[in-house]
Amino acid sequence: MPLYFKFAHNPEMTLPSYSVSQIKRFIYLKEIFFISITGFGGPGAHLNAIIKHLVNKRQYLSKAELLELHSFCQMLPGPTSTQMITSLGYQLGGPLLAFTALLIWILPATLLMTGFVVAWHFIGVKQIPMDFLSYIHPMAVAFIAGAAIKVFLMIQKKTLYVILYGMGTVGAIVFRSPWIFPVLLGIGAIVSHRASQGDFPAYRAKIRPNWRIFILFISILIISAVVGNITQSKPVLLFENSYQYGSIVFGGGNVLIPMMYKQYVTFKGYMGADDFLLGVGLQQAVPGPVFSIATYANGQAMADWGVMGQLLGCLLGTVGIFLPGILMIFFLFPIWDEMKKMPLVRKAIDGITAVSAGLVLAAAALLFQDLDLGMVNFLVFFITLLLVMFTKIPSPIIVAATVVFGLIYPA
Repeated sequence: MPLYFKFAHNPEMTLPSYSVSQIKRFIYLKEIFFISITGFGGPGAHLNAIIKHLVNKRQYLSKAELLELHSFCQMLPGPTSTQMITSLGYQLGGPLLAFTALLIWILPATLLMTGFVVAWHFIGVKQIPMDFLSYIHPMAVAFIAGAAIKVFLMIQKKTLYVILYGMGTVGAIVFRSPWIFPVLLGIGAIVSHRASQGDFPAYRAKIRPNWRIFILFISILIISAVVGNITQSKPVLLFENSYQYGSIVFGGGNVLIPMMYKQYVTFKGYMGADDFLLGVGLQQAVPGPVFSIATYANGQAMADWGVMGQLLGCLLGTVGIFLPGILMIFFLFPIWDEMKKMPLVRKAIDGITAVSAGLVLAAAALLFQDLDLGMVNFLVFFITLLLVMFTKIPSPIIVAATVVFGLIYPA
């Protein structure tokens, strides 16, 4: 019997009620889905979207809390944006909401990259014109530059923190090693702690590590390496490679892509350079996490296994690249949530957030250096930056306009 009919004949019947926290969690997932289909440009651009939707619009956390969360995720290897979204989900609703948010966040990008692999297999996607990608790069750089400006406006403007901000920016530009990220953040923490004159109340942290998660993380790392070495099974080796990258890569997708190129193209010869670079170009046209390039690369690496093998490769690449970072969040975030209340850590947080903000500017600067600074590219960058900073035009409209412009006036 339809619900409305039952209700009409039973006035005492009540419709399901939902608590404020349940509604808040549902809205959080809705916002994550929106960001997942509109977030072009990597972690910096995703940060801009998180500020807009989760801080300014929904007020799930303050600007200071966002900077703390961003800094925490910057200290970890793995996909920064994915870890931020998972951490906030954990904070709002525990492991279940965190895992649900993770799936909603990664599925659009990974399904699109899987679709490209399958399309390549059946119709030869290499023959499809890529004019619509012409101005995605300058647009994405503008999104990241906008995030860098907004994050700078959030940090404390004391001389020390401005200096740490500059140190983070210059250090990441000069020393282009993935290990520079935790080093700079550590320096920021030490300097801030020594310079802090704040008197914070004592806090006894209640730290109860979930060692089962840590053991699971290490076990998968060791077992996949051992089984891959013994069997030389291609699917196992691909999963092992992806899991290792997800465990050690600092600096996001911009660091991951050259590492995967060296392994999959130069060393193993799983695919040609053109095949891999086409995937990189396609990834720029896909919203969501840059780590979805692993979905594409592992699918293409399984081309000799047929389309079902490629689908398996896409799945293994997706699980392998995202699983380590998420296990780290599930293990470390509850510890961090307690530790950040301790005076020792609170004195260091402002320095960590200042350096972390500088790393966002460094990402924008490095991508800007790689930009072909023709007149049209510069105009796309400049106009997009103005729209991001001074208007409320939704990101999808900006992206759609950029794509259409690329079709009308290809580079």
